Amino acid sequence: MRTLLSLVAFLAVCFFVAVSAQYAGWTIPPEAKDEKSPLKPTADVLRKGRSVFGAQCQKCHGPSGKGDGPDSRPSHPAADLTDEFRTELNPDGVLYYKIWNGHPPEMPAFKSKLTRDEIWPLVEYVKSLRKPG
Repeated sequence: MRTLLSLVAFLAVCFFVAVSAQYAGWTIPPEAKDEKSPLKPTADVLRKGRSVFGAQCQKCHGPSGKGDGPDSRPSHPAADLTDEFRTELNPDGVLYYKIWNGHPPEMPAFKSKLTRDEIWPLVEYVKSLRKPG
């Protein structure tokens, strides 16, 4: 029983560290975790998101979102957006603010390049890249 309790405590600490590290250096408002996309992932929304992704994100994240784009640095590679592990860590609002505010120098902020109406379709497209584990 003591071993099981120790294991559960260890896993809880690991999860907390992973979540804390996930947001370290990002400008994410506290309410972002609960913010939902105002869009549904329709074919038209995903097409718009894919277009923005191709123009703004693909050079680092790669054509399929695996973080293997030509501008992804080997020392700090772009995130693999297909990793389902990111689903719980990056709900809609968190994705939105990560794109909006960036994480310089690793990821640029897009608030001066994209409108809010361009970012929400991008959020829906990024969510569609996630592959079940």
